Amino acid sequence: MERRRLAGLELPEGTALAATGSLARGELTGHSDLDLVLIHRPGAAPDADAVEAVWDAARASGRHVDHALRTPAENAEVLAAEPTAALALLDLAPVAGETALVEEARRLVLTAWRRELPRRLDAVLDAAIGRWRRSGSVVAMTRPDVKHGRGGLRDHELLRALALANLCDAPALSAERDLLLRVRAALHRVARRRRDILDPEFAADIAVELGFADRFDLARGVADAGRAIDAALTAAVTASRDVLRTPTRSAPRRPLDVDVVESGGQVRLARNADLADPGLPLRVAAVSARTGLPVPAAIWDRLADAPGLPERLPKPVAADLVAALSSPLRTAENIAALDARGLWAPLVPEWDRIRGLMPRERTHVHTVERHTLETVAGCARAAIHVSRPDLLLIAGLYHDVGKGTGRPHAAVGAEAVARFAGRLGLPLRDRSCLQTVVAEHSTIARIAARRDPNDPAALGELLDATAHDLRTIELLAALVEADSKATGPGVWTRQLALCRDTLLAAARRRLSRFTPLAPVVSAPADGEMSLVPRGAGRGVLHWRGRPGELSRLVAVCNALAWVIDQARCRIDPEGLLVTELEVRGSVGGRLDLPGFRQAFLSGVHTTPPVPAPGPVAVSWEGRFVDVHTRDRPGVLAVLADVLPEFEWLTLTTAGATVTARAALRARPGVAERPTLDDAMRAALGGM
Repeated sequence: MERRRLAGLELPEGTALAATGSLARGELTGHSDLDLVLIHRPGAAPDADAVEAVWDAARASGRHVDHALRTPAENAEVLAAEPTAALALLDLAPVAGETALVEEARRLVLTAWRRELPRRLDAVLDAAIGRWRRSGSVVAMTRPDVKHGRGGLRDHELLRALALANLCDAPALSAERDLLLRVRAALHRVARRRRDILDPEFAADIAVELGFADRFDLARGVADAGRAIDAALTAAVTASRDVLRTPTRSAPRRPLDVDVVESGGQVRLARNADLADPGLPLRVAAVSARTGLPVPAAIWDRLADAPGLPERLPKPVAADLVAALSSPLRTAENIAALDARGLWAPLVPEWDRIRGLMPRERTHVHTVERHTLETVAGCARAAIHVSRPDLLLIAGLYHDVGKGTGRPHAAVGAEAVARFAGRLGLPLRDRSCLQTVVAEHSTIARIAARRDPNDPAALGELLDATAHDLRTIELLAALVEADSKATGPGVWTRQLALCRDTLLAAARRRLSRFTPLAPVVSAPADGEMSLVPRGAGRGVLHWRGRPGELSRLVAVCNALAWVIDQARCRIDPEGLLVTELEVRGSVGGRLDLPGFRQAFLSGVHTTPPVPAPGPVAVSWEGRFVDVHTRDRPGVLAVLADVLPEFEWLTLTTAGATVTARAALRARPGVAERPTLDDAMRAALGGM
């Protein structure tokens, strides 16, 4: 109707009226603006009064009108000068007047776009990223912006713009676009104003109007549409960069794990990778989490047909699954990639229920699925501050999976996490701890809302809920912060933080800490070095030698791509260091002891790798010191060199977090501890 009205306007001679934006695309709603361009021939600008009369007539419908007066060439110049602000010109469509002028303008605009985009692609994408940061994700938000959010209508327009530049194919997304358009049009009608954010108070009426069962069913439909558009745009951007990339020699390939390498700053598969290995997808995700490197979509596509895993996960696969959860930067995107290819729900069956699920609490800004991923990211950031980072990550993953069942979600989650822990092969004590953490994950927040944290009854309530277990309380303290910050603004308050800190300090005073036991370390069976196989590509390396040579042992492991997962060291009565290293081969999955011994005795490899910068947390209990840091090569050698004389030293890896514990021969004085702390942080590149 609006287009027919505008087509009847009286225009100055030798001009054409063209539309951009929603009118040009056929997306006009009752509250949309009109974006109009009056095009004239060069050197024949119409009279100003006549032009203003056109704009006055356009405003007669009561809509806001954005207008411009240009020649065909000037339209192209606008796009060339600022492509991000002029994308709407790609939709230029004739409304009235001389159609040939519009066609000429459109031809020049497309030519300018195809010429400028290769140079300005980064600027165009930066503008899109800025929009996503302001508006959030259509897939993940409880109040999605169906126009400007990631996976919304603006992204569909960007997809079309990339296709018009001949950088990628235009995907078939008409059904997803039509759904978002219908939702937006209904939102304008129900809200009686221009609004693109689907609030819950409007969603119920819109769901009925569009034939959905309820607003939660509508939210799933919108999220599915946004997910499809987002995935298509991601693929289109990758294709565009590939088209524009300057051909170069192949980047060197650095092995990271079995069948996994780094090349060009990305995680990729080895040339002869075994795609029939059911653990390969999780190994790729774990490497990405540990290194912080992204995984290209093409690699995930190659892994989409990986065989299924057994019900009881092998120990290496279970370790990779926990490690995959350990990156604040990469975990969410890797899980999304696994889920899109049907590889995640078989591992976490409850994921099918929470995918796209809208929470019923108004404080939540994300869907349950996205909230869970944000909570896991928060747990990953706190991993170096707890004794069991692996349990914290699992609890973060499962704390809300019980939602949508009609039962108390904490109880359902506790049942589910017990099954998951059993599949990982965790011992009964760890399973019980996880069940308690998930079942009681809101206890600290509840106490903060109802009690004075200094009241003995508050501590009593927490101790009763956790069976007086300090480790459980420390995990709850870390989880409540990650959960609250992932919920939405204003949930993690100073009051809640103060209550958490007060209760945690009181619990630590009340509950006694245990004295660590010295590890049992076996001397090598044949002289100074031996290897006990522990499955394919894994084993325990036994070594006995001077303490100062441990760094050389680590250097050889690094040179031969032997990854150290655990270490146990103690000084024997003769003053020699007896060491057990649980190792795995990351190249070819083989451990060659004769080759290792030869490399060690040759003295070629003497310098261990210097750990990259990473977070470090140090805690003391008498003469015992605990060091928590990110997993990276060289940590064991650095600690052995920095620490004063020690009786024993252990190192364990959980996810992407390393926990080292040492018993010093002498208890350091109060003044010595800060110096030792600073030395360890400096040696580990502490942040």
